Amino acid sequence: MRLFTGGLLAILMVAPGVAAKDPEGVYRNAEAKHFTRVEGVELSPAFGDYLYAELRSELTKTKMFEQVIGEGEAVEDADAGKSIVIEGVITEYKKGNRATDALIGFGAGMRSLKMDVKVTRRSDHQDMGAIKVHVKISPRWKEEVMAKAAAHQIAHEIKNELKEKKS
Repeated sequence: MRLFTGGLLAILMVAPGVAAKDPEGVYRNAEAKHFTRVEGVELSPAFGDYLYAELRSELTKTKMFEQVIGEGEAVEDADAGKSIVIEGVITEYKKGNRATDALIGFGAGMRSLKMDVKVTRRSDHQDMGAIKVHVKISPRWKEEVMAKAAAHQIAHEIKNELKEKKS
């Protein structure tokens, strides 16, 4: 019984220190915008919406932001300094080739998507980082899967970029 009470006492003494730890999120808001496309990029019109929705979801999962807001939503002036805006341009898309993917494999015939992503502070539009994203997936998978993979990579890169800026 004494061992149990001593263990419980130790847990209770450590628990307040654990709860007082700084939260991982240092930014109040993140606003994701719909990505634009350069001329000649042949993706379905719905791809932009898939990417936008998945990017908001993946940004929420990073836990770097207290809130991920939609495009054009208002932010209080006091929070603008701790808010970022994420914009991007889809620069290249290659459809891939199912036959090459099936016959050769090893990455041959893959779909390819390249994007340039820019992160800026909302209050003064200061550049917080620029990211180049290149996603490759099988041509057998739908655009929704490609959007999810791209959003995951963007959110991961943004998290790393902002952690570097912080330290």
